[in-house]
Amino acid sequence: MEIRPATPGDVDGIGRVHALSRQAAYVGLLPADALALVTPERQAEVWRTRLAGATTPHAVYVGTVDGAVQGFTVGEQDGRTGLLTAIHTLPALHGTGAGQRLHDVLLDDFAAWGCTGGELWVLTGNERAQSFYRRNGWTHDGTTKQHTVGGVAVPALRYARPVTPAATRR
Repeated sequence: MEIRPATPGDVDGIGRVHALSRQAAYVGLLPADALALVTPERQAEVWRTRLAGATTPHAVYVGTVDGAVQGFTVGEQDGRTGLLTAIHTLPALHGTGAGQRLHDVLLDDFAAWGCTGGELWVLTGNERAQSFYRRNGWTHDGTTKQHTVGGVAVPALRYARPVTPAATRR
């Protein structure tokens, strides 16, 4: 897998990965009719809008195989905090290290931006994601909020971690 900065031409692939990843990860966390609304086309539109309004600094990376987007990650800076706003891979890549590589490249940017901490939100009950983040030094800090997916509000947990040089992570 090649990891590279995303281009505007990657948005359809990002939408596809995002929809397929959510459909797999959120079974049992969302009603089926809400998950049915999470389509590649809708997610591509969400990302077109979201990326057009992205703040600086921000980073969007894609993981590709033979030119096709298989995963992506998005982050931005908020003061001294790096916000990991998305990381998704196709379900077939779970456990292959693809998500790890996407995670690590984004944390490298956080360090380069001078961030001292990172934060992210993950749906309550998304045990695979929570386990991944815990393995990478993220901890739930007790903060919760509602997140909307497919028109349904679901609880989400905030995870945080210090931003450290690559050699001292995990």
